[in-house]
Amino acid sequence: MIRIFVVCGALFAFGGVLARALSAHMLLARLSATNKLDNFNLAADYLLIHGLALITAAILWRLFPHPGLYWAGWAFIAGSFFFQGTVLVKCFLPMGMLGVATPLGGLILMLAWLLLAWGCDCRTTLTA
Repeated sequence: MIRIFVVCGALFAFGGVLARALSAHMLLARLSATNKLDNFNLAADYLLIHGLALITAAILWRLFPHPGLYWAGWAFIAGSFFFQGTVLVKCFLPMGMLGVATPLGGLILMLAWLLLAWGCDCRTTLTA
């Protein structure tokens, strides 16, 4: 599981850097014309942040095997697909009712951060 979290986290961070580069160079005119550049950049930034958070959750889970850290990792993955994924898609395609996934993804990301905090309650995992 740790390897999956680290690989996904690294791919999310890569995607964030790539999306930011694309928005600054190739997509600037296209997205500015449709007022979607801010949304695209928000999704790119969130990919970076949550990619690093996922890697952090994996490292912490290795050090302090707590179920909160395990579930935080999966919530970061799911929340990122739902939130950042739908925001990026909505910049180019109409999503209709699938756009409901965006706020659901945001809620899952908030849950992931709470799970990370719960998992780092070292009183439940350390005896020293």
